[in-house]
Amino acid sequence: MKRILILAAALLPALLATAQNPTAYFMDGATFRSQFNPAFAPQRGYLNLPAIGGIQVTVGGNVSLNSIVYPRNGKLVTLLDQSVPAAEALANLRTDNYLGLDTRVNLFGIGKYTANRKNFWSFDMSLRTTESSNLPYSLFEFLKLGKEGDIGNIRLSGDSYLEAGFNYSFPLLDDRLYLGARIKFLAGVARAEMQYTRFNVTMQEDIWSVDAQGRFDLAGGGASVEIPEGRETFEFNDLKFKPKGPAGYGVAVDLGATFDILPDLQASLALVDLGFICWNGAVAGISSQQLEFTGTTISGGEAAPAPDFDFELLKFTPTDARNSTKSLRTTINAGIEYRLWERRVGFGLLYSARFWAYRTYHNLTGSVNFQPVEWFTLSGSYSVLDNRNGAVGLAMNLSPGWINFFIGTDMLLSRRTPQWVPIRQSTMNLTFGLGIPLGKRGDRNTWSRKARQSREEDQALEELFGW
Repeated sequence: MKRILILAAALLPALLATAQNPTAYFMDGATFRSQFNPAFAPQRGYLNLPAIGGIQVTVGGNVSLNSIVYPRNGKLVTLLDQSVPAAEALANLRTDNYLGLDTRVNLFGIGKYTANRKNFWSFDMSLRTTESSNLPYSLFEFLKLGKEGDIGNIRLSGDSYLEAGFNYSFPLLDDRLYLGARIKFLAGVARAEMQYTRFNVTMQEDIWSVDAQGRFDLAGGGASVEIPEGRETFEFNDLKFKPKGPAGYGVAVDLGATFDILPDLQASLALVDLGFICWNGAVAGISSQQLEFTGTTISGGEAAPAPDFDFELLKFTPTDARNSTKSLRTTINAGIEYRLWERRVGFGLLYSARFWAYRTYHNLTGSVNFQPVEWFTLSGSYSVLDNRNGAVGLAMNLSPGWINFFIGTDMLLSRRTPQWVPIRQSTMNLTFGLGIPLGKRGDRNTWSRKARQSREEDQALEELFGW
């Protein structure tokens, strides 16, 4: 058990170097802006380069990273390490500690305006991965202080799936209202979930007594378990995975709208990732055990090295695998933006509600967007993360005629360890994209209308004077 908890606690810093960055929400040039709201569209069509055409990572939870990892002798260790005193390790933990990860890697993407330069369509294929965990405070009390109690509600899950989506947006009400929708077809790669509904610990003198009830489920095309002869239970090392096909199928939709309250004041609303995947169960097991461990004593308020429960509790008796239907992490985005000086400066406010597996997160982001020329945008933002703390975000989009480049993060100005791991934040984002512009610029904002008027005036003068 201890090893699996260390893995979960170390998950965040291991993946930070690799979903949606709220700083990009109000940036016209970003090619993947429609992923926030399908009614949005970039300034020009695009052809994204494979993989590097769009990488988005979101890490979230209700505890900051410096509550999970600690610098010791130039290295990072988890709170379970013996070098971290119990009082320090437990000080910033909550009753239930949630950690989550959401990544999206664009495998292929293309989008373009129609002839009227207002309607926009796009087709994208992405690989998405999500992970969630819930580790109760009482579990860490047991591991750090040897405190007995009824722990339970230990949950870890993760899945990966392919997503192919077609998006279309169009204007109504004399271009004041834009509606957009994306239909997405999903193919599951794999999904795993482990949950302990009961994990009761008691101690009498030098004997630990553990009563545990848990279950493990795995969905994956080609997944199986090979139990060595002489054993009736399987461990994680006995799992085999040889991909032979999708582990399940699903569908989802994104719905969005924008409305120009005034010529330079726009409100927007979107519902993203409303859908599900039906997973085909491949391997399942239950763990129902009552065990005793000896040789552990308590001294000076600190626990001696706790028994390693991995090989005892993380053994599962095979049972019938079951199919399951799981919803996606749906997001609600609601924003309002006011533009000044012919759209050269904009002020935006975005509210997001993200429905993760074990918790809903609410973020409020205020941003300032500078667009001195049509092909360059620089944005800064500040996000209030679930009423706990904040994060400063920076983003840049460069979209001249030959390239479209975007990069944004809220980790740049945060406090970091020497290993460049940000701390004191419970939610972190990183977004990167590189693509090739396609077609002519759209006609959805002041910049584009000015350019179109200039082209029409030049054409009229040419026809009048024969220039």
